[in-house]
Amino acid sequence: MTATANPTYIGSRVARKEDPRLITGEGTFTDDVMLQGMAYLTLVRSPHAHARIRRIDTEAAKKEPGVVAVLTGKDLEATGMLPVFISVPSMNGSKHMPIATDKARYAGDAVAAVVANSRDAAKRAADLIAVDYEPLPVVVDASKALEPGAPIVHEELGSNLVFTYPVKGGDIDKAFKDAEVRVSQRIVNQRLIPNAMEPRAVTAKFEAGELTLWSTTQIPHFVQLIAALNLGLGQNKVRVIAPEVGGGFGSKLQV
Repeated sequence: MTATANPTYIGSRVARKEDPRLITGEGTFTDDVMLQGMAYLTLVRSPHAHARIRRIDTEAAKKEPGVVAVLTGKDLEATGMLPVFISVPSMNGSKHMPIATDKARYAGDAVAAVVANSRDAAKRAADLIAVDYEPLPVVVDASKALEPGAPIVHEELGSNLVFTYPVKGGDIDKAFKDAEVRVSQRIVNQRLIPNAMEPRAVTAKFEAGELTLWSTTQIPHFVQLIAALNLGLGQNKVRVIAPEVGGGFGSKLQV
């Protein structure tokens, strides 16, 4: 009798388990989740990188057929702000509102939201919202943002500097003094953002004091934590389901 060798995956071709359902169109993405009586949300975003919000006229949008609600930042002030979840000592960090209240701080900042019984109704109503902006000076260079007189993104912080991160290790001054050659160079790294086929999306169901979220996220447990903190719910009352994710590349590691 010949002994059978122990099977091994090393050096063997291993078939991916998820491929069949994806290439046959059987995968379930967030957009495939359909709930009874589901409403749809569309955001109105600022075209300006930095602008004061003078006035928002939502009356026409509220009269559009199919509209359930029209919200601005003022309506969500009591909901809670999203803090910066990075543990750095002495951090001068801002807190982010779900919808801007006083001003837009980047191009694409949400300034209003429409909830309607269909996507089309929500988009039609969003187009009817009139926002009066006062454009403000912008700064797009990090070093210039720290110069005296630079536009301040968050006035309440008094500076654009979030934190200074000390790097320790040996006597740096002595190392420079004793070095035979010293080179000074400014290196600029371009901005990079992944561009997934599936944009961010979420479907939510709140029932009997419990929240269920279907989210295109790479970190469901973090989404659960932030949602619970922001909405004043226990983590045991928030369930996050991450279905198929149509690309993320790290961009969906944030909330």
